[in-house]
Amino acid sequence: MALKRSSKAYRLFRHILIVSGVDVHARRDQASMATFAPDAVTIIESGAEAVDYLNDHPIDLVLCDSELADMDGIKFVQILKRNMSQKMLPVIMITLENRKQYVLDAIAAGCVGYVLRPYVVDTLEKYIVSTKEINTYPEIEELQLAEAKDLVSRGNFDEAIDTFEEILSIQEEAQKYYDMGCDFLLKEFYGKAIIAFKKAVKINDLFAEAYSGLAEAYKGKGDDEAYARFMHKASEVFAQFDRMEEAKSAFIEVLKYEQDVPNPYNSLGVKLRKQGDYRGAIHAYERALELTPEDENVFYNLSKAFYFMGDIDLAGNAVTSALNLNSNFPEAEKLYTRIFNNQFIPTQQPRATAHETKQSSAKDI
Repeated sequence: MALKRSSKAYRLFRHILIVSGVDVHARRDQASMATFAPDAVTIIESGAEAVDYLNDHPIDLVLCDSELADMDGIKFVQILKRNMSQKMLPVIMITLENRKQYVLDAIAAGCVGYVLRPYVVDTLEKYIVSTKEINTYPEIEELQLAEAKDLVSRGNFDEAIDTFEEILSIQEEAQKYYDMGCDFLLKEFYGKAIIAFKKAVKINDLFAEAYSGLAEAYKGKGDDEAYARFMHKASEVFAQFDRMEEAKSAFIEVLKYEQDVPNPYNSLGVKLRKQGDYRGAIHAYERALELTPEDENVFYNLSKAFYFMGDIDLAGNAVTSALNLNSNFPEAEKLYTRIFNNQFIPTQQPRATAHETKQSSAKDI
């Protein structure tokens, strides 16, 4: 007897790409996809060839194995998501790999689903349907966002502010999905964890746009203080999701009104370091230096993160950079002494002392 399928699973994706370096896996996935009646299913072994193929062909969904002919599946997804034209393309990881760290890396890379082999088609169907739902969620709030932006463009600032604030009022929902994702991770329900985290990210992306739009509405009303405040909130959310160009643009805007505004990536790095996520903190601090490359506090924070990671050489390089920028930096001097077992001796003219410059970022102390 034929297996009955939910009608909503059909025709959700017309052209599906399967990327796998294991032929038996690729054929199994292809057979599973036939159940959903797509117009075409393409199989490619190499990640590099798959990237080239995606640049020339419209694809609705990618099924990615963890083992490709030329690279790891996570690496392939990372390459894909760096391409703005492919950033929103849904990718489901189908793999034998069930290590928690690999699942977290898949989430960070941008996968919208995670299916363990061997799987039944019913399980895959759930993730395919969920993937479509994630791509359209939250539709109402996105329509509200477009409406609010239109109100700003037409000069209806008060009405626009009300609409933006209504969007931002659903912030607790993002936290709910984030907590749900953490709970699923603990239970090793990896696919469900990814779906929950992706919904949280989708909502938070909406928040960044809403904060930015709210800032523009207040600017239209001539309230520069509120403009700078909400643009700074937007820069923090953009930084949280590593949207570098948007974070940089928002940060530069705030600097026009407040010279001592905190670097959003540095603030994120301090938060991550305190949570014990040293790798995440290091990435955030390195991003922060792209915005403020002569900020001794960021170099100091970066040094602390490397130190806690056990990478003493890089910690030493970073704290030396901090002290070269500001020789009157007691916390950095203590860390330097701990690393090198001697006192710092300046080898170049320092930029200034802490009393002569404003500090644009926080020290992680």
